[in-house]
Amino acid sequence: MQAILDKLSKATINTKNKGQGKAFGRIFEIIFRISLITTITSLGLIVLYILFSGFKLFGSVSFSNFFLGLNWEPVSQKQFGILPMIITSFYITIASLLVSAPIGIACAVYAAELASGTYKISVQAAVQILAGTPSVVFGLIGLAVIAPWVQGLAQVPGLSILAAVIILSIMILPTIVSISQDVIQSVPKEMKEASLSLGATHFQTIMKVIVPIARPGITTAIVLALSRAFGEAMAVKMVIGNIQTMPNFSSEYWFGLLSPARTLTTNIIGDIEYAREGSHLQALFATGAVLFIVIMLVNYIAYLFKKFSVGVKA
Repeated sequence: MQAILDKLSKATINTKNKGQGKAFGRIFEIIFRISLITTITSLGLIVLYILFSGFKLFGSVSFSNFFLGLNWEPVSQKQFGILPMIITSFYITIASLLVSAPIGIACAVYAAELASGTYKISVQAAVQILAGTPSVVFGLIGLAVIAPWVQGLAQVPGLSILAAVIILSIMILPTIVSISQDVIQSVPKEMKEASLSLGATHFQTIMKVIVPIARPGITTAIVLALSRAFGEAMAVKMVIGNIQTMPNFSSEYWFGLLSPARTLTTNIIGDIEYAREGSHLQALFATGAVLFIVIMLVNYIAYLFKKFSVGVKA
């Protein structure tokens, strides 16, 4: 009889535990759902506010004058052309990626497949330090080291697109290295072992098997780095010169690299201090809307590329 009572008591306790577990699970589900809705709502409200405030500008300024205009004189002449800033933003972003992407992927391959012990720890520590360094520190390094070097190299003002490209290349390296390394390490070991068993060398396995399989993830890393470079403001403002003109793409100025210029982000932080209510402030919001739309388009293109890559491999 006592054994039967013990079994009934245990069954009652298990039932209570299951009931409590379901209750707690339901509570956490509600909390997570509220957090998700709050995040999405906040992002949506921010986007709507930026777009709404920016599109007010086009009641007094035409789309062509804004996107194709060459002059930015918001106070004295009410001119709001951002074409030079768009070109400069894309220029320094693409140039930075051309420098940092090969270096970052090579570092990721080395850390994931070739390095061991102290060397691997050193690479990971360096990446973490770079990722945690504030952008203003990179800007100070650019002012103290990079800009004087550029000035001595070509006898031009050191604050230039070239200085911004060098600083941005360093800043986006951690994004490319860390994500690419994780993706490369996640490649199934069976694929590597199969390649080696067929007589391929380690280098051939890396180049012909591991990197192609990890290509969608590496593409994601490059896109995230592109977004970081395109949206960077403080460090770029400190070293680019912040001049409101079209870059000089002549060979004398190294096809624009030695020109001082202004990007979309530096335009916002450069003018926000004295912008007044009206068309000037609306133009800054419109510039922010352009930044947001460009980054969204880049991410969507990367998604399509990743989907196409997976489809091709399948």
